[in-house]
Amino acid sequence: MNNSLTWGSLLRETTQALKAGGVPAPRRAALWLLGDVLGCDQAHLIAYPKRAATPEQAEALSALLDRRLQREPMQYILGYADFFGLRLRVTPAVLIPRPETEQVVEAALAMLADHARPRVLDIGTGSGCIALALKHERPDAEVFACDVSEAALAVARENAEAHHLAVSFLQADVLAPGFPGHASGSFDLVISNPPYVAADEAAELESDVRDYEPHLALFSGDDPLVFYKAIAGHAPALLASGGLLVFETHAEYAGAVCDLLAEAGFLDVQVKRDLAGHPRIVIARRGRVDL
Repeated sequence: MNNSLTWGSLLRETTQALKAGGVPAPRRAALWLLGDVLGCDQAHLIAYPKRAATPEQAEALSALLDRRLQREPMQYILGYADFFGLRLRVTPAVLIPRPETEQVVEAALAMLADHARPRVLDIGTGSGCIALALKHERPDAEVFACDVSEAALAVARENAEAHHLAVSFLQADVLAPGFPGHASGSFDLVISNPPYVAADEAAELESDVRDYEPHLALFSGDDPLVFYKAIAGHAPALLASGGLLVFETHAEYAGAVCDLLAEAGFLDVQVKRDLAGHPRIVIARRGRVDL
């Protein structure tokens, strides 16, 4: 950083450093970092480029810049991510919520449109983004969220408290045979964005993801369908008669997830594409159970 400490000079120098370091969207990243240091929105920052900055602000910006040049994700650096209108705290204990997952929430909300006071279970909640978005949009819903990671659940609980959203959290491993015993009653909707990246795909991931996001939430091991199989197997004990199932999937395995659900007896199995055109969301319905 040079001695001309203005908002504009800091923005320019940070953008140049990020560009030289090969960081994607360097100006956008610079705006995020500088806006965080200055405590102002990006429009305000751009509107007043000649406003003076302090040496302390320049030093704080330099520290954040170093982290981004090491490819640490922006959301971890800033400590938050925006999802479905909610600002959520994120840490390296949880996956960073992504726009594709917002479409998963949209699909679930559409399916629940005719359900009054639905009971919902979010499996593998991470930051709580899906569960909290559903509760925020459907205050009448009774929402439960589980994760195997207590560290992730701590983040999710903090987000629920910050937004005054009454979601029940529980620690449980969906791969365990006794998983359904952790959730009381039957649900109108089970929704999940489970780990679905096969171990042999690790080398193909961007370093931002591979080196920083939690492997527990990313990787499925040798079988990319293992979590989908487990949830489908638990479905008779989890879903009410006619209950709904919504999955986020790996684009390459959406068809395979549809096939395993059809084989498990689910009805109306469909795959929906995300905004990039990739098959991403699988929805299905449990058949009616005659009593």
